[in-house]
Amino acid sequence: MVQGRILVSAGVVLLISVGIGLARFQPSGSTTPTGKVITPLGEQTEVGSFPVNMVASPDGKFLLVTNCGFRQQVSVLDSTSGKLLSRIEFNGEEGKERKSLYFGIAAVRSPTGGTEVAVSRGSEDKVSLYNLSDSGELSSISDVQLPAADNPLNLPNHVAGLAWSPDGSHLYAVGNQSHAFNDFRGSLFTIDPAAARVVTEVKVGSFPLAATAAPDGSVFVANEGGREVTRLTGGVGMPQTINTGEAPTYLTMDHAGKTLFVSNSNSDTISFVNLADSKIKKTVLLRPDRLKGLPGATPLGSVVSGDDKTLFVALGDLNAVGVVDIPSGRLRGYIPAGWYPTSVALSPDGSSLFVANAKGVQTLNPNGKPVRTWGQYGPNIIEGTVSKIALSDALSNLPAVTVQVLNNNSGFSEPQDKEHINNPGIKHIVYIIKENRTYDQVLGDEAGANGDPSLVMFGKDVTPNQHALAERFGLFDNFYVCAEVSADGWNWSTSGMGNAYTERNVPYNYSGRGRNYDFEGANNDSPVSLLGRRDVATAPGGYLWDAFLKKGLTVRDYGMFNSDGNDAKGPDGKPIAEDNRPTKPNLVSRTCTDYRDFDMAFADSEAWVKLGLTPAPRQMKAYGSHHDPSRVTTWLREFNQYVQDGNMPNLTLIRLPHNHTSGTAAGMSSPRAMVADNDFAVGQIVEAISHSPFWKSTAIFIVEDDAQAGFDHVDSHRSPTLVISPYTKARVDSRFYNTDSTIRTMEELMGVPPHNEYVATARHFYVFGRDAVNADPYNAIMPSKEILGEVNERSAYRSADSDLLIKRFSEESEADFELNDILWHSIKGRRTPIPKTPGALWHVVTSQDDD
Repeated sequence: MVQGRILVSAGVVLLISVGIGLARFQPSGSTTPTGKVITPLGEQTEVGSFPVNMVASPDGKFLLVTNCGFRQQVSVLDSTSGKLLSRIEFNGEEGKERKSLYFGIAAVRSPTGGTEVAVSRGSEDKVSLYNLSDSGELSSISDVQLPAADNPLNLPNHVAGLAWSPDGSHLYAVGNQSHAFNDFRGSLFTIDPAAARVVTEVKVGSFPLAATAAPDGSVFVANEGGREVTRLTGGVGMPQTINTGEAPTYLTMDHAGKTLFVSNSNSDTISFVNLADSKIKKTVLLRPDRLKGLPGATPLGSVVSGDDKTLFVALGDLNAVGVVDIPSGRLRGYIPAGWYPTSVALSPDGSSLFVANAKGVQTLNPNGKPVRTWGQYGPNIIEGTVSKIALSDALSNLPAVTVQVLNNNSGFSEPQDKEHINNPGIKHIVYIIKENRTYDQVLGDEAGANGDPSLVMFGKDVTPNQHALAERFGLFDNFYVCAEVSADGWNWSTSGMGNAYTERNVPYNYSGRGRNYDFEGANNDSPVSLLGRRDVATAPGGYLWDAFLKKGLTVRDYGMFNSDGNDAKGPDGKPIAEDNRPTKPNLVSRTCTDYRDFDMAFADSEAWVKLGLTPAPRQMKAYGSHHDPSRVTTWLREFNQYVQDGNMPNLTLIRLPHNHTSGTAAGMSSPRAMVADNDFAVGQIVEAISHSPFWKSTAIFIVEDDAQAGFDHVDSHRSPTLVISPYTKARVDSRFYNTDSTIRTMEELMGVPPHNEYVATARHFYVFGRDAVNADPYNAIMPSKEILGEVNERSAYRSADSDLLIKRFSEESEADFELNDILWHSIKGRRTPIPKTPGALWHVVTSQDDD
């Protein structure tokens, strides 16, 4: 028997027997698009989209699960078998206002007997009360409406966490929304459930999420937008601030009522708070030692064993449950879970551990054909589960299953993946991020690779440059974006991960339930980082540009993380954000403000000028101080100056958004025209660099921020990517790569240390040779004048709906599940079927019905 040492957490060493028990707990794991292997234990019960919170009924007979994704439901599970007993859906009907759930669920023994359950309704600003029967059925009691929030942004209070008072006489509800008009402070409401009314409101911290009540009547609120927990006596007393860690989210109390456990999701720690004096007793780090300070565990929900000796913590980004010894405050090990566990519970006898997996246990979710009755939209077809795990087996084999978790999170095992890249002379990185395309949509027509030509929408006739570049510099048919949509996509593409706030709120936002787009440096329209406040959506470890600047390298930004120019005024009467200006401090002096950011009315390339085309009626003809006709024109001006001065930045960030399209909105360029324009912009950039003195010292990386607006027969995350340099060559590379592979490769080439655990364990692109075997200049291929000149007419398929989408949504992708239908039928033909899927394509706007 060979003994080995596994470092698990700071100061913790486990002795394990290598090979003993591993076979039992090592099923054939599969890799998620984020690059992690999952090997979930136990039986699975499906519970809808993105289960986010789970609590036990007071008698211990039932588990109550709520979620915040596309298909929302409150699920009642048997706490012994884990089987689904009943559910209530909150999805509304096609074309109607969406019903809503959001995070909060709490149960108490009713004064009249039985169990009373409270459920938060998010942006609907109400709390629903139910009776829970002995058979596990929920029946409605009443709805409690919160008072309307007073702010010119028309934002609701947005009900989040719920907690009952110890005697069940009052219910506490968290108002989560935080913005300039409430000084970025949420609220705690006290509700009289018998009268179904709110009796008090007290201000707490920024973006408060969870609440819990102690035996002495104190109420605790976790303020995710800050670094603290608020304590209020009786829910109304003078607020007391307890500094814990960054982004406190979930709260759990021991059975003795002596200790509060706070999950600090951005800090990867659990704080033990002494309830007697509100002091921090211990802080436990939950990430493995091998990460060497890199974030990537993300503690969320937790539960305490019946004897108050063990704390089980869901670790979203480790796909595991941490096991913490409470008396010593030491991490004992990890238990494998599904994809992004958010919450945990125990059976009444403590024999079973239940884990809510937000993204379930299926790592590949193809959407080339319908998924059950849910349709083909990526975020909607991912099914969350609850795992039932035999706890005695897992704990008796804890060293072995801990090794399994560490292996699942250790990255890839091929020898080259453990080596650093041999940099052949790269000094400059150009990072281009585009919008929303799947692999099959664009490159499914490439022979010799794993594509489905029937799903191609923007093939070689529309994207000749991307095809030519893939054929010359490498075709990657097993590349995945890590995100589901643009909101998390822009964080994964620039940070290498999304934090708990982003992961939870993105599906809520995109399912049309009325929450703002907070994910590119603005929280409720305010560039909070520029105001000295914490951006609630910033991932731990920061951004790619932060890592480059920390290394002493130079950065230039063209269009990333800029404000969208809303007209709202702040409390002082001044604009909350200035149009087309950076939202992050490190980009302020490094952003070209003449470069137009996300705006479908402005061209990416100069093709329309070079072809002598009349611009579409709604196209912006010029932008910026130089009145440039396209984004590439602006970039080229500065690039030519770099050539003249010999000082090209080490990292150039370029946003090319036009391939997002505006659907079939009348007066806008057609989807094919916008994608063709975007394709020529890619060609122009590569042409300029390859004809310059910087060519042999430059690597160009091109990704989509997400792959949400299309179909793919392998997985809804599979997407086209390009890695272009004189040192890469033609071949089909079918190894697994993803968004974090791109970031890791860029950082390794430039000697920049990885800034989070995902990047550190990602497989880099193994494509760079030592010699410049592909150094000939590239000449951009002009798009077809016929395609580029296409303009949407009012008679186009769902033209009016496309126009409503533009007017309704200010951010790029909040309604892209609509665009899937619009793009398919406008390009493939109105009679080319995609299945009718009302459960997936909830038509938020339906002004016309074209069959």
